[in-house]
Amino acid sequence: MRRLMIALLTFVLFAAACGGGDEAETATEPDTGSDDVATDETDTTDDEAVVEDEPAAPAAVVHRVPEDFATIQAAVDAAAPGEMVLIGEGVYNESVVVETENLVIRGVDRNKVILDGEHSEEMANGIIVFANGVAVENLTVRNYSSNGLFFTGDYDSDFVLHGYRASYITAHNNRKYGIYAFNAEYGVIEHSYASGQTDSGYYVGQCQPCNAVLHNNISEANTLGYSGTNAGGNLYIVNNEFRNNRAGIVPNTLDSEELAPQRTAVFAGNWVHGTGNPETPASDNALWELMFGIGIVLPGANDNLVTRNIIESSASAGIAISWLPDENTWTAERNEVRGNVFRNNPTDAVLVVLEGTDPLGNCFSDNELSSSVPADIQTVAPCDGAAAVITDFAPITFVSPPADDANLDYTLVAAPGDQPNMPNALTAEPSPANVLSAFDSFDLDAIELPTGA
Repeated sequence: MRRLMIALLTFVLFAAACGGGDEAETATEPDTGSDDVATDETDTTDDEAVVEDEPAAPAAVVHRVPEDFATIQAAVDAAAPGEMVLIGEGVYNESVVVETENLVIRGVDRNKVILDGEHSEEMANGIIVFANGVAVENLTVRNYSSNGLFFTGDYDSDFVLHGYRASYITAHNNRKYGIYAFNAEYGVIEHSYASGQTDSGYYVGQCQPCNAVLHNNISEANTLGYSGTNAGGNLYIVNNEFRNNRAGIVPNTLDSEELAPQRTAVFAGNWVHGTGNPETPASDNALWELMFGIGIVLPGANDNLVTRNIIESSASAGIAISWLPDENTWTAERNEVRGNVFRNNPTDAVLVVLEGTDPLGNCFSDNELSSSVPADIQTVAPCDGAAAVITDFAPITFVSPPADDANLDYTLVAAPGDQPNMPNALTAEPSPANVLSAFDSFDLDAIELPTGA
């Protein structure tokens, strides 16, 4: 890691003359211009549903906590595939392991059903899912020593988790990740909120193709708003709000996970703002500190589409595309940045190639931007037409992150206010996440530029 750190620091010093966000905002559902995408499978609202003050039990078998079982784990262990665990109001100091397929785990109230790890080393994850088709809905996971909600296949075997969904989840003040999907495909993360993690609010890693969508989520006051190592292929990060993180959206290539390089993800309709907030926890991975203050970073990333996003008020740069040294040196190639709006960034767009003057297929077109390195980047590296030779390597002033002793401890990040509940949580029939074929017909054209307000 020291060799990696020195190599990447060399790149930063070459590209920038280092110099010196915003306060976290009140948590609300993001106004990104669109509430749903073509793959939204959790709209279980029934116009004929029984009113909430007289709830009718879903027809499926339901295991209630604490009425039937004293703990969530006991209810999960007793449930059969296709059944539901319904959790009543309360604080549950437990770490839940799920090994039964096609379960639905749902809280009756997102803000009052709380899994709390109390920062105990004995409780690493709030909920860890090893089984296909599991959906987790309408609850809060906080104060875990690793991750809030974790869907995972196996690192060393051929088992890839197939089918997962996180809906209306609040994940805050967990030491590593808020909502984490690894070696998993066909997934949805939606209408969720993540803050106060020392790595990323949302993470998707080691999948190709991922066949996954993250939409209508909020991520704030994390080290990274979104991180995706070696993840792509029908992967859509759309209609989200990433605000007041140290770095915003960071797809990346690393040798520590399989399926490198990262490639073929879509980032559209997102509002990325206030990046470079010093009132955030820092990761113990110094690599991410080099990206402090950048709204969207594509280090060693390939063949991604960044379109119809608003990227504003970043401390250092709106977007940066760069090579990345690890055990291997990973170049960033053929990334398309088109139709985005950049506002109030010291530098809107930055492209750094490993050597030579070839943009390596990275291109910029139809963006509203006022500054770039190289200058006039949409002429030097257009998406329509031949690229020019890069001759301008003007220095960039990147804002330095806080000193180590000035970083906010993740346990001290302010807890969010109440978040919107899942509609009809007491009456909606359980819908496992075992069939998500709609990704094959995802409608990218329906994703609009967010309102940015």
